Amino acid sequence: MVLKSLLVATAMAASLAIPAAAQESERPVYLIASLTVPDFETYMGEYGMPVFPMLLGAGGEVLVGTPTVEVLEGQYASNWTVVVRFPSEAAAQGWYNSPEYQALIPVRQRLTDVSRSTLLLAPQFVFPTAQ
Repeated sequence: MVLKSLLVATAMAASLAIPAAAQESERPVYLIASLTVPDFETYMGEYGMPVFPMLLGAGGEVLVGTPTVEVLEGQYASNWTVVVRFPSEAAAQGWYNSPEYQALIPVRQRLTDVSRSTLLLAPQFVFPTAQ
């Protein structure tokens, strides 16, 4: 019975999955920012307010923006966590490399502890398919 359930679940997942190669160009990516912000008011005024319309203009959707997270395991020293969904890697890279955002990077770096802050892009998970 367990084997039958596993086979059915695998077949369902495979039938719903689009081959990864076809999804590459349009697969969403997520900007994950783990920042240490000493002064939230200044950070929001000088960086947060100008960057928000830039993110939206690039197709970004802010999913998470919070000073508090629940740590389930390990250590987490940051006090500002942001997750932004972009429709594609090209959209995320276009935003990040734009002259407007490049001008804001030094502002963000000045207003955060860069030795304890991280920004990364992660692609949306795609269920592996059998070839």
